[in-house]
Amino acid sequence: MGMLTRTVAAVIEHRKGAFGRAGTVAVDAQLDTLGELLKKARHTEWGRRYGFATDIRTHEQFRLRVPITPYEQAAPQWHRAFEGQRDIAWPGHVRYFAMSSGTTAGNKLLPVTDDAIASNRRAGAILAAVMLRRGGRGGGGENLLGGRILYLGGSTTLKPQGQSFSGDASGIMARNMPFYFRRRHLPPPEIAALSDWEEKITRLVASYLTSDIVAMGACPSWAAMLFGKLLTAAAAAGRPERTIGELWPKLSHFISYGMAFAPYRASFDAYIGRPLHYVDTYSSSETGMAAIQEEEGGPLTMLVDNGVFYEFVPAEEAARENPTRLHIGQVQTGRDYAVVISSNGGLWAYPLGDVIRFESLAPPRILFAGRTQLNLSAFGEHVDLRLMEQAIAAACTATSARVADYTVQPIYPGPSSPVPRHRWIVEFEQSPADAAAFMAAVDNFIRKDSEDYDAHRTNNYGLLPPELVAVPRGTFYAWMKSKGKLGGQHKVPRVAREVRMAEEILALAKKN
Repeated sequence: MGMLTRTVAAVIEHRKGAFGRAGTVAVDAQLDTLGELLKKARHTEWGRRYGFATDIRTHEQFRLRVPITPYEQAAPQWHRAFEGQRDIAWPGHVRYFAMSSGTTAGNKLLPVTDDAIASNRRAGAILAAVMLRRGGRGGGGENLLGGRILYLGGSTTLKPQGQSFSGDASGIMARNMPFYFRRRHLPPPEIAALSDWEEKITRLVASYLTSDIVAMGACPSWAAMLFGKLLTAAAAAGRPERTIGELWPKLSHFISYGMAFAPYRASFDAYIGRPLHYVDTYSSSETGMAAIQEEEGGPLTMLVDNGVFYEFVPAEEAARENPTRLHIGQVQTGRDYAVVISSNGGLWAYPLGDVIRFESLAPPRILFAGRTQLNLSAFGEHVDLRLMEQAIAAACTATSARVADYTVQPIYPGPSSPVPRHRWIVEFEQSPADAAAFMAAVDNFIRKDSEDYDAHRTNNYGLLPPELVAVPRGTFYAWMKSKGKLGGQHKVPRVAREVRMAEEILALAKKN
């Protein structure tokens, strides 16, 4: 290990130590973060409007003074930066805006300040430390700092937005990556800049059919697609390798983001063909990396001293105009909370739309439980995204199936069926031997966890048994392509709220 590598390793380990210490005193770390944010932004427009310097000393005062401000209200103020305006919600001029697909407001342009970029770099160092510890000697950890890392993100091309630039969050971070990691980061700039997802995948397959890649970060669904293309290309070339583990013999870590990894675990095991360290993360364009999974299969540990102050609204109050807002010292384990953030990106009491659940408080460890706007509750059955993902994973385990993608359509009562039901539209990589057993496993898992769903399903009174519609491989890819949503952080909506979405998917299935 060279001197530069040893220096980087020491910095990474220091970040990991600070991460661990902050987790044991999370309340103090969070309240200190709030104080630091208020102090730095006290002379901005938002700071003067809400009295950051004079009227706020405690979280209670902050909660009373600063209202929850969703994107639709905040964006017109943030976007004045396009005209060159400064000191709006954070000191200085905001050069970058990350484009994010919004659940409630369409595509969003979210401010990314220099301080937010620095926080995301610190989070990256903590992630690297977790990976090093998880790998250890003989488990791939010794290769991480010297090997190459593939990040399967969106286009790194940024476009002018007045006097600022907008684009994928990965493109913004690529411009601000530490030099040490830039040397080992894949894909190279000419491929990373591509906005055509199919061309990007084709170039990646051609360039890295065999590779010394040691780690990969991606949404699981897009990674699985790349793996499939690599294996198809290897077979066409007559190569002896039959797994990604053989094509990429040094691959030791996979970093998952953007969606639950559990439903894809069986597919990854088959693709890789040998053990791998899977590290799940919880991140967003608004927060950067907010939590990291320290132990495989376990909850995610929150980063509580990295430029983001979190408030937690009891999930049942998320739609209220003035809900209860708790800091991290006031939450309870086992309850669902909607997340509200204030950050060094200039977001103040901003609702993420995410729902999390605390598994422990010291250190604070969470599970992603879903979205405030994304659940199955068309008939009062209250099935959240977390439960849907877990049910699919359980059904895969029970029937040896592998799922590529899926969505669930509520089927409303009609003349032919006066009782509603759920239609699960599923694309399998490996179909279950018994489709009925697969769907029964999903149904039974949800019934055990959700009293409301079970009440609806009892004697088929409020819900008929769920229906499975299996669609051919490539169906969801074709639908996402038709919407211009290929690659990066784009993902298939897990609930088809509009009948049109399900109709479009099923129509494409008939063509495949």
